[in-house]
Amino acid sequence: MTAPTARQAAARRSGADTARQILVETARQAASLVDASLGGTAQLDPVLGDGAIVGIGVDAVDVVRFREILARRPGFAARFFTDTEQADAGRTPDPVESLAARFAAKEAVMKALGTGLGGFALTEVEVRRGTGPGATAGAPSLVLHGAAAALAARCQAGRFHLSLTHTTELAVAFVVAERSVPCSLS
Repeated sequence: MTAPTARQAAARRSGADTARQILVETARQAASLVDASLGGTAQLDPVLGDGAIVGIGVDAVDVVRFREILARRPGFAARFFTDTEQADAGRTPDPVESLAARFAAKEAVMKALGTGLGGFALTEVEVRRGTGPGATAGAPSLVLHGAAAALAARCQAGRFHLSLTHTTELAVAFVVAERSVPCSLS
């Protein structure tokens, strides 16, 4: 594989910048829709919020760069992905695109829970594929372990909604952490 020309690199950066701008605007619009759907009462701050939404996280990963990292660092996948995630990705047409989307999901969970990179080990957030028939077959879902699960419990985030998408160049994850609401039988 040859190195990209300066013109190709500039075009790739420009495309990534445009994608990021679209992503930021989409996240703003989503937050506004969530707020409106809850009668203007949504609190998106995981510390101060009293609404049903604990937090929203979005992240984008440059698939080309991610592919280069995986090629340079053979142990990277084992360090940041569970065996199940690696096996699931291995069953896709391009495992690197799938792993890049999962990596974005892990970072989006951190953002939704109000912590930065390093708040917990990335393997403590596991992206799984839905099984069974119907609309949820193959749909991504999240399972939290260890410190990630403990942080979610402290934030009262009992349910996570995950959307993943990717192209050959960009992988994006969008996470909504929803507050656990105790069930009342009155």
